[in-house]
Amino acid sequence: MERLTNPFRGLLPFEREHAALFFGRDKEIEDVISLLESRRLLAVTGVSGSGKSSLVLAGVIPMLEAGQSELVGCARVAILKPRGGPLAELSRRLSQALDRNITAEALTSTTYGLVDAVKPLPPGESLLIVVDQFEEIFPFRRDRLDTDGGSEADRFITILLRAAQQNVVPIYVVLTMRSDYLGSCAIFRGLPEALNGGHYLVPRMTRHQLQDAIESPLGVIGASIHPGVVQKLLNGCDDEPDHLPVLQHLLRRMFEDGSFTERPAQ
Repeated sequence: MERLTNPFRGLLPFEREHAALFFGRDKEIEDVISLLESRRLLAVTGVSGSGKSSLVLAGVIPMLEAGQSELVGCARVAILKPRGGPLAELSRRLSQALDRNITAEALTSTTYGLVDAVKPLPPGESLLIVVDQFEEIFPFRRDRLDTDGGSEADRFITILLRAAQQNVVPIYVVLTMRSDYLGSCAIFRGLPEALNGGHYLVPRMTRHQLQDAIESPLGVIGASIHPGVVQKLLNGCDDEPDHLPVLQHLLRRMFEDGSFTERPAQ
């Protein structure tokens, strides 16, 4: 990694490629993977700014891609957001993840079209489908009511549920969603029941976790921060659940302003 490259994401979530800079969520990563090992569909929820997308994208996914779960195996990953058309986006991302063409028509040919389209998987491998910002499915469905009666959104949910309910092909589904949209899930048949059995609410970071998230990314790039500054930042994190993106934004700006020092070469 280039030395003194800004390791903080500011108001943006950590993505897969930022896994080496993602710190402070070890326990939550373990918790999510443990839940996935006992169920095939899991909703990771939290208030806006709680770090749910970062937890999954930069924390959980790299661990599963590396085969760090005996039950899930080594995962191939398809990440999508449903805003532009969930079926087309799912088929595109699956085609990339599995290195073969998978069409939206194949996915919706039957209620188990997703299962049929992706099998067989190589031994020891699984498929992880991550629908990031899942709440986008609700305005998508509403906007399409006049043209398709909401059928595309409904079919998208149905094939995900069916894939997560079967045990023939190891397919796992993770949804990241703002917790204030949980009640809206009742519009989709079967989705509330599925989420009742698989739901993880992202907790606030502890003081120790926040300190890790401040200091460890700097250590990766060979920089450091004065301990007094760290304590001042931690003291400034009040009880509001949206403090995390504000802290990251402040750290990014501080780095740009030269508030951190490069460690001397060993």
